[in-house]
Amino acid sequence: MKDEVIISQGNRPFWHNIIAAFLYTVAVACILLFFYGLEFSFERQYVEREMGYIKVAGLALAGAFYYSVIQTDYFDFKKNVYKHERAFLWFKLGKWNPLPELQYISVFQKEEGIFEINLWYIGNKHFNIYSMYDEAAAMETGKQLAKSLQIDLLDATIANDSKWVEL
Repeated sequence: MKDEVIISQGNRPFWHNIIAAFLYTVAVACILLFFYGLEFSFERQYVEREMGYIKVAGLALAGAFYYSVIQTDYFDFKKNVYKHERAFLWFKLGKWNPLPELQYISVFQKEEGIFEINLWYIGNKHFNIYSMYDEAAAMETGKQLAKSLQIDLLDATIANDSKWVEL
C-alpha cells in the first residue's frame, strides 16, 4: 500500500482564470466606486446606491473565489491522517485529522454521464475522491485505489444493482 495519496483538482482551466479575473475586476471597480462617491448622508437613494456597490462586490468576490480556489485531499496512511486543503494563491487552509477506518470504495453514476468515486468509512460517511465522465476510466481508478488501500470495491454504476468487484 502506498504511504501517501494526494488527490488534487490540479490547475484550473484557462477559462476559469478568465472568469475569475473578470469577477475580481468587477469587485475592485465596485469598491473603488463606493469609496470614490463616499459622503456622509442618510438619504435613502444614496445609501441604496452605495450598498448596491458593496452587494455586487461581495457577489463578484464570491464568484471569483469559486473559480480560483483549488481543493486537494491528502491521505497519509503511514501516520493514519488526512487533510482537505483549499488553496488560493499562496494561502492554504486545511488541517490534519485522524483518518477513520476505511471500509470500501464505490463507483457510481451520479447523473447521466458523470461517475463518482467515493471512499467510504465508518457509518454512512464518505470522501468524494473524484468525478469522471468515462465509466471505464472511473472503474479503473476505483480498482487502482482499492488495490492500493487493500479494501473492497463496489460497482454502483447501475442504480439499484450494486455488486462487489473481484480485485
